[in-house]
Amino acid sequence: MATTKKQAFRIPFIGYDHGKDFNWDFDVLFGQYGNPIIGIKIKNIVEQYSADPDSYLNFHTVLNQVVSIIGEGRIVQKLDIFSKKRYTAEQSNQFLQQKYSEHFDGRLFKTIETVLFFTDIIDDKLKKKNKHYNFSEKSYKELRDKCQKVFMLLKQSDCEPQFLFKKDLEYYISGVLSMQFSESPTFDNIKSTNEFLHIGNRFVKNISYVDVENIDLPSEIEPYSILGGNGAAAETAVDNFSFINELEDYETIVYNQIITIPLQAQQQRELDKKKKKHEGAANNSPSNAIIADEIQTLLHNIAIDGQLVVNAHFSILFSAQTLEKMENIQSMIENKLFTKGIIVSKNAYNQLELWRSAIPGNGTELREYDLFMTTSEAALCFFF
Repeated sequence: MATTKKQAFRIPFIGYDHGKDFNWDFDVLFGQYGNPIIGIKIKNIVEQYSADPDSYLNFHTVLNQVVSIIGEGRIVQKLDIFSKKRYTAEQSNQFLQQKYSEHFDGRLFKTIETVLFFTDIIDDKLKKKNKHYNFSEKSYKELRDKCQKVFMLLKQSDCEPQFLFKKDLEYYISGVLSMQFSESPTFDNIKSTNEFLHIGNRFVKNISYVDVENIDLPSEIEPYSILGGNGAAAETAVDNFSFINELEDYETIVYNQIITIPLQAQQQRELDKKKKKHEGAANNSPSNAIIADEIQTLLHNIAIDGQLVVNAHFSILFSAQTLEKMENIQSMIENKLFTKGIIVSKNAYNQLELWRSAIPGNGTELREYDLFMTTSEAALCFFF
């Protein structure tokens, strides 16, 4: 019988810079490679049933501006956390209001929280050797200044941003580590298999959208979808991933959206080189001609619209109380994504690694094989 290997779980962070010591409006968390991480909590300005296409386009534009401000050499991670909490009746002086609140006391209700994290890209070669990257005070100051600009932009756009401090960062980190967002989380042993994780008595699964070896994504995507059907609501605008709100039987869902923005000039040179290589082999197989054509379209969009080339990763992490419930949620998510033209990765055997990358600010741990290249505007259409 195979013995289970036991390893101590390493938290991927090494410490904090406390804002109060430097007169900053936020605390800075440091990742395991010495990279600074700054977090901002925001309110998603698009209401769930607003059915307003303009508000989806507006939010998409705001996120695109955030990515442009943060600039190359950085990572933007957005986490949407769906959890269930118990309602406690609010005290009221009015008898009817008090009784009304008590009627709902103890009932479960769903909450959604949205947090953004910004940090530096770590070269993939350093991750294998677990080395620290070249930290520079200049780059650190730039990141802090850019986060201040992002904060101002989000404030103007009514996103109600709040910088995260140590206690907030620890709340979100411990929430993902225990897959239970509460004021006093309980940590348990983690058993990792190829299919799922077992954290205490919870079953945790990570569904990665894209298999880099075989990318099955729609060729065109909008910032929102149309509800469809035959009724009067057929033309209603809804979020591309509004089905996450409809899921039941889960305890916690974390939708992990990561965009890494590489150095643009270098990336464009590599794309140009790749295009020439495929053009040279176009006579041998038609697929090379198609690839060369697609790279040409991408370079054209970059030159005309000033879009950024980014590497993106999207995955849905969820926990359930039983294996059966976990499998039901998994098939529902896969079916819904299939209707959007997304065929999920069947090679997501690195469940522990994918789960670790969903820890707030730990997007740096993602390896090259879990990222796919696209433009910033297209990648942001996958944001919730």
